[in-house]
Amino acid sequence: MKTFQTVVLSLLCLPVVLVSAMGAEYEMKTIIEPGPFHGVHGLAFGPDGALYAGDIMGSIIHRVDIASGAHEPAVSAPFGMADDIGFAPKGTPFEGTLVWTSVALGQLYAQPPGGKPRLIADKMPSINTVGFAPDGRLYVTQTGGRHKTLWQVDLSGDTPLEQVWDGTGGLNGFTIADDGYLYGPQADLGRVIRFDLETKEIEVVADGFEWPTAVEIDDRGLLYVLDFDGGTVTRVNKETGEKTQLASLESGLDNMAIGPPGHVHANKLYVSSIGGNGIYEIDTATDTLRTVVAGDLTAPGGVATLGTGTDTRIYIADMFSLREINPADGNVRTVTPVSGSSAYPTTVTHGRFEGRDVVVTASWFTGRVQILDPETGTVLRNESRFSGPRGIAMLTDGSLLVAESTGQRIIRVNADGERTTVAEGFAFPSGLALAGDTIAYVSDSTSGTVSSIDLTTGAARVVGEGFKMPEGMAILPNGNLAIVDSVAKAVYELDTKSGLRTPIHVDADIGLTVLPPQPDAWIFNGIAIGPNGTLYLPLDINTSLVALTPTR
Repeated sequence: MKTFQTVVLSLLCLPVVLVSAMGAEYEMKTIIEPGPFHGVHGLAFGPDGALYAGDIMGSIIHRVDIASGAHEPAVSAPFGMADDIGFAPKGTPFEGTLVWTSVALGQLYAQPPGGKPRLIADKMPSINTVGFAPDGRLYVTQTGGRHKTLWQVDLSGDTPLEQVWDGTGGLNGFTIADDGYLYGPQADLGRVIRFDLETKEIEVVADGFEWPTAVEIDDRGLLYVLDFDGGTVTRVNKETGEKTQLASLESGLDNMAIGPPGHVHANKLYVSSIGGNGIYEIDTATDTLRTVVAGDLTAPGGVATLGTGTDTRIYIADMFSLREINPADGNVRTVTPVSGSSAYPTTVTHGRFEGRDVVVTASWFTGRVQILDPETGTVLRNESRFSGPRGIAMLTDGSLLVAESTGQRIIRVNADGERTTVAEGFAFPSGLALAGDTIAYVSDSTSGTVSSIDLTTGAARVVGEGFKMPEGMAILPNGNLAIVDSVAKAVYELDTKSGLRTPIHVDADIGLTVLPPQPDAWIFNGIAIGPNGTLYLPLDINTSLVALTPTR
């Protein structure tokens, strides 16, 4: 094991779209068309009658036209990260003010009509749901880990937050009805409760759900429950607990909004889906389902290929799900759907495990690495408690190499689970690529370098520098590296012997950004190689997938 220091040089962006790279020219083809969002979370109707949708990964709050599905930013990145959103009711002191919870930042924001975002509360880990009582009182919840608290918030900021309740099971997408009660799901306990905001008394309204995450009440007093894991929407008689299922969709349903009284879409439910990257309408009078807008990919990051020739399949770590794509026809299959216990894959590679082809995922979000059956999604091996795992590679003996970005090292995990440090001293190791079982290449996103590591001795040396934020890598047929530079929005070919780099593709729609304390390398920007040297590049900004095929 050896440590080393790297040198950071500046990188000049070259203003070309299609160029020769070490003698090869590449043609770009879109396999998966751009999608509308990066996963849809909180929903709320605004005073203007439009539906507003939160987009955590894209850090945008969208204003959506229900009829056409057209959308535009209401709050742009980076301030628009919203797990849940709400509007102060008409006739209250802050009428029309938009409020949202930035879950990954632990922050609560508000924006008055025609105004700018304003930070209301900070340092609230796992802040989740926001909602107004009819009289304008504002409530927010924390739902993760040891934080399972309901707070009342003074929107003016004149008084500190007031803890209303600290209960087991958490409290997710709640609503406060005209009768003064708060109705909300406790996902951990699979139930919906009625909570008296004055007496703090709790009553179970309905249970038996898999992972309920949101409720709504229509103007007839009927309660609707969204089940994240079950992918269902259920009508509940809140007095008797009797349940009637209205719709069944893909798992990963996150939130709901209901058309307000007098609205053209009154009593129609609008459901957000992380898995489907879309919004769906349910007419509660006829129980009919309509897609308002949806996409094929959600937050595409790491990518790998498996198979040869026409049997080649592309696997994408789509943050919330693992997807399989047929490059011939663009068909998308969900290998592992999102659930309350998801690993949230951010990078993916392939390998051989116990005599069969497998895919391996890593998640910096959950700190987990998993070996999966690519057909069934069955977890064959699970390793946890990594420190920001990003790049992942599998050696022929079944051991794993993991780039721990926040651990600043490359570690090896043997078949028996034993972990050893191969090399350390990196600033932010990101991508990994193997040249056989003896050499590994690692990109360091912070220092802007690419290094080779001798896996026998641990010796490391810089083979490329001057990148802005190198992430995903793939080894080309000539032995050089294809490297994604997300800040430069380009793919480069690097000659690891001379250090010379030339552009393969520029002006790529990559490099989503986010506010601190989250890392600049938000969604991992990966690249993979397939038959005939074709490179597959997910584009995280517009959630598409393109192929870069050498033409000579």
